Amino acid sequence: MAFDSLRCGLYNKKTNIEYILVVNFKGEKIMPSHSPIGFFDSGIGGLSVLQQVRRVLPNENYLYYGDSKNAPYGIREPQDILELTSSAAEYLMGLGIKALVIACNTATGVSLQTLKNKLPIPVLGIQPALEEAQRLRKNGKVLALATPATFKTERFKTIYQQHGDEVIVLPAPGLMDFVEKGELTGDKLDAFLFALFLPYEHTPIDVIVLGCTHYPFLKGAIAKYFPSARQIDDSPRVAGELQDILQTKNLLNLQQAKGELEVMSSGGDEAVRRMRSLYNAFDA
Repeated sequence: MAFDSLRCGLYNKKTNIEYILVVNFKGEKIMPSHSPIGFFDSGIGGLSVLQQVRRVLPNENYLYYGDSKNAPYGIREPQDILELTSSAAEYLMGLGIKALVIACNTATGVSLQTLKNKLPIPVLGIQPALEEAQRLRKNGKVLALATPATFKTERFKTIYQQHGDEVIVLPAPGLMDFVEKGELTGDKLDAFLFALFLPYEHTPIDVIVLGCTHYPFLKGAIAKYFPSARQIDDSPRVAGELQDILQTKNLLNLQQAKGELEVMSSGGDEAVRRMRSLYNAFDA
């Protein structure tokens, strides 16, 4: 009988915590299963993905890093995005994460494959959910919202070629800034959305793809313009894929208690305060 890995239990009497150590014989990184899962976004938006993942994997520990200092990524050049994303990944690796979720559509499109090849841990990314939109679409259109940089990536172009039937691609530069500033309602946001959606006032929209992780926090504001449309994002797929990967690699945290969450930001204490406030307000 061949074994892919060896699971060892270690018990710390002082902390009353049992640690599970997984030793992999395929040359991959040895990683204790209680190690945190790292999340990275250009700012606050990735918290929407984190919330979905925590509903599926509540006992895991999480480290969330938002690069609010350098946001938005959606108007940056690809090389700049790759450097920023790689730097954030290295920072989280130094904190001992067992998996990395790139909770930013733009960063995923630019850097996912590079980080998969570079890092010795599982790396997942989020992407505009066009495939799911096609399953939900009836006789109308799909309206895909994202940053200009996301739509320019080869990854999105491939997704569009496969699932772009009846899809309207609508770049929304500046929309994520409202979430970063905590402006989820108000006249300025309404004026922005009115101008953005006006050309499609009489277009039958079945599904709206929220192709930036900031946008799920604006569902209420967006629904005013398309009340009958279904708003979706890719976070349920990411949560399911992450669960499958951790289970396959014997990295699931088997503790009974709810896991811990630590939030960090390059934007300093005020950015962390906004993150915690937003997360708590939408945590269901």
